[in-house]
Amino acid sequence: LLLMTKLLKILTYLVVLFLCTTVAHAQGNSNGNGNGYAFGLGVNIPQISIIALRSNSSTSISLGLDGPAEAGLGATNTMDSSIWVNYTFVKGKNTRPKAKVYAKISSGSVPSGMTLNVEAKAPTSHGKGNKGTSTGEITLTSTDQAIIENIKSANTGKGANKGHNLVYGLDLSSYNLVNYTAPVVLTITYTIAE
Repeated sequence: LLLMTKLLKILTYLVVLFLCTTVAHAQGNSNGNGNGYAFGLGVNIPQISIIALRSNSSTSISLGLDGPAEAGLGATNTMDSSIWVNYTFVKGKNTRPKAKVYAKISSGSVPSGMTLNVEAKAPTSHGKGNKGTSTGEITLTSTDQAIIENIKSANTGKGANKGHNLVYGLDLSSYNLVNYTAPVVLTITYTIAE
């Protein structure tokens, strides 16, 4: 009786193993000649739009007029090129074929008689993909303006000296409107969008 119980148990295990093997074998899709199986594989490519400003020291800069060396000479404009814009963008076939980087003054005002200009230079060779092109120098206002355009799926690399160098210039546009003023703090906002 003990031997019969053991044989019945072994036979039950063999039947279960056979059924499991048959079910697993039936779940694959044969390639037609019985020696391969196909299965579905989902691929997900997310929408990505990320932007950052980088510098070797700080992304806060200070611009002002340089005073003349002698009486009778005018004050001179100042520039800064220490900030770089980095981005990553993945385009959508129909919904987001390309993107632009926009810049604007989001708080504060440029003093009277002055203009604050910025230009994005051509991208460095770091990163991959179809990086954007500069729209040239723009005068910053409180309205978004494109500074880089035609970005397709691309990344610029991360850090200073990668991406597009931003060159800021504080220009004396109307000497007769300039007044001495306490230092003014402006916030410049950059966004990447379709």
